[in-house]
Amino acid sequence: MVMELFLPAHCNEIGQRSNNEDAIYPYTASKDARLFMVCDGVGGQAKGEMASSMACENLAAFVRERPITDIKDASYMPTALQYVEQQMETYLGNHPEAVGMATTLTFLYLSDIEKKALIAWIGDSRAYHIRDGQILYRTKDHSVVQGMVDVGEITEEEAQTHPKRNIITRAINGSNPTRIDQKVIVDIKKNDFFLLCTDGILESLNNNIITSIFKKDASVEEIKSYVLCKAKGMTMDNYSMFIIKVRASI
Repeated sequence: MVMELFLPAHCNEIGQRSNNEDAIYPYTASKDARLFMVCDGVGGQAKGEMASSMACENLAAFVRERPITDIKDASYMPTALQYVEQQMETYLGNHPEAVGMATTLTFLYLSDIEKKALIAWIGDSRAYHIRDGQILYRTKDHSVVQGMVDVGEITEEEAQTHPKRNIITRAINGSNPTRIDQKVIVDIKKNDFFLLCTDGILESLNNNIITSIFKKDASVEEIKSYVLCKAKGMTMDNYSMFIIKVRASI
C-alpha cells in the first residue's frame, strides 16, 4: 500500500529582493510526489539562482537514475551530493564568472515501501515533522548563530533577530566538498505534516506560530494562506516552502 498524501501546497516567491535565488522541486507537486526539495542560493546576481536550480535539478536526476531502495542507507545521500558537486564543478570550469555561487539544500523523500521518510540538509533551510501542533523533529541549521546557541552564548529567540543570522557555515558550492546531515523518520501517522522552507519563511514563522497553525484538522491550503499573509510585507528575503500532509499511512 502507498502512503497517501493530500495535495501538497508550495510557494516560491521573490519577496522584496530584485531576483529569486530560491529553487524548489517539484515545480508543481501532485499527490503522487515523493521527493521534495527547497534550496536557497547565495552569491548574488544570477549566481545563487543558478546554484539552487542546479542542486534541485541534478539531485532529482540522480534519484531518478538511482532510486532509493533502502531509506536507511547512510551512504546514499553523500554519494548523491558528490554527484551534484561534480556537476557544479564542471559548470564552474566553463563559467568562471559564476565562481562564488553556493546553495543550501533541504531534501525530503517519502518511502511507500518502508513507510518512512528521509530528511537531508545542508545550510539553514529547514525541514519539520509536525503532529497536531507538536514539532516532533526539526533540522538543526548549519549557521553561525546556531553555533552560538549550541554553546549557550545566545538563546533561540535571540538567534531569530541576531545580525549574523544569515551567515551559514555549510553550503553546496562545487569548489569545496561539504557534508550532508540526514535523519530517517520512522513514525509517520495520518494527518502528520512535513514542512520544508528556506530561511525567508522563518522571518515571519516561529515555533509558537507553527504549533498554533499546524493542527490535524487544518488543510495545507489554509496553512499556506496564513503563512503567505504573514510573509508578505514582512519578509525581506526570497521565501519558499512545501507543506505536505499525510492522508493515510498504512
